[in-house]
Amino acid sequence: MDLFNLSYTDFERFLFVLFRVGAFIVFVPFFGSTQFPSRVKTGLILLLSVSLYPLVPEAAIVPPKGLLGLSVMLFSEMLVGFSIAYVMRMIFTAVQIAGTMVDFQMGFGVVNVIDPQTQSQVSITAQFQNIFATFLFLALNGHHLTVHALVESFEMINPQQFAFSASTAEFILQVFAATFVTAIKIAAPVMVILFFISVGLGLVARTVPQMNVFIVAFPLQIGVGLLMVGLTFSFFTVLMKKQIAELPAWVLGLMQTF
Repeated sequence: MDLFNLSYTDFERFLFVLFRVGAFIVFVPFFGSTQFPSRVKTGLILLLSVSLYPLVPEAAIVPPKGLLGLSVMLFSEMLVGFSIAYVMRMIFTAVQIAGTMVDFQMGFGVVNVIDPQTQSQVSITAQFQNIFATFLFLALNGHHLTVHALVESFEMINPQQFAFSASTAEFILQVFAATFVTAIKIAAPVMVILFFISVGLGLVARTVPQMNVFIVAFPLQIGVGLLMVGLTFSFFTVLMKKQIAELPAWVLGLMQTF
């Protein structure tokens, strides 16, 4: 790619690549984190755009009609990048949902911290599990899967080819539903134990009304909850490995609907 001898058509083609890559990197896990330096992120977007530019055949580009047509096409490229990044991010969304459910059951429902990746408030357990999931993501070469998904998007979906169909919406809903199923699987062992503790404390309160159950329940639920979170980390690791291994199939399924 000769940056100093670009024709107007070549520049348009580069813009299509740049907008898809930019939207993808901004929203994808790890690279899209606000903790990831902005300058490094910008450099990565430019580097990937220049590297992936040759994958877009010149014959695949139909010159847009006017600025409005170009804007619509660039927006569609952003949607492609965002959609793929959205599917990959749902793993971490499941972890945050599970952590929030556990913390609510433990009594930490109003105790939140700032997630450095999204700058949003999340529960303590959700943040702890999210950090651990990020380490697993990197250890299992999730960042390689991220770049590979971006390359595949240009091999399967040429610029201006994006079409949001009913099958695309259905697939995204299926991913959304699978996210909640994963969240329940992560949170279930802890929540079941905490549920039985709540039932037991309720029975104690009925049979021994002189006992101040509230004073006992709060530290007991926190202690048992944290203990169960620690004991179920091996299960959490196995489940996360399975979800990360299924990521390529999810991304491929999404791209086939465009």
